[in-house]
Amino acid sequence: MCSDKLLTIQTSVNCANIKLCVRKIMYSLSSYQDLSFLIPNSWKDGDPIPPKFLIFFDDIQDSIAAAKTIQKRLPSVLHHKIKWFNSDMTTSFKEDEVDCLISGETWGLCTTELFGMGMDVPDILLVIQWKATCKLATLWQRWGHAVRDCGLQGTAILFAEKEYFDDV
Repeated sequence: MCSDKLLTIQTSVNCANIKLCVRKIMYSLSSYQDLSFLIPNSWKDGDPIPPKFLIFFDDIQDSIAAAKTIQKRLPSVLHHKIKWFNSDMTTSFKEDEVDCLISGETWGLCTTELFGMGMDVPDILLVIQWKATCKLATLWQRWGHAVRDCGLQGTAILFAEKEYFDDV
């Protein structure tokens, strides 16, 4: 990055247990291939499960397409471990899904800002923002869903489009 285009923000944060990361989206946006690290190609039933995660999208259709893409990396009997979560769902479904995420029955959700409303899951180890499309305050709010249990270590990742990087 060029120093004249770099913005440094210093703030006191009581979340020292969250590692922050920015990654360049390397593949086609609609392929969601950059999220493949969640379920490696060689993953099979009995392998270690991915960390409990949330992936935030600004569009419901993107969240559904990404969830389906990640599900395809799992055996079909485990597709239900990865779900989409948005305002089109019934209240009952949303409540049940939060319970499934808390219990570990669901491994991860591809969601919109809806998840941020009143949700408190203490052990989400990975929070991802797909594309640099939201305001900084929104990004911090979404990342704040990572490891609300201060005894855990979590990671927050912003996947940003190529145009936001200065490749040298």
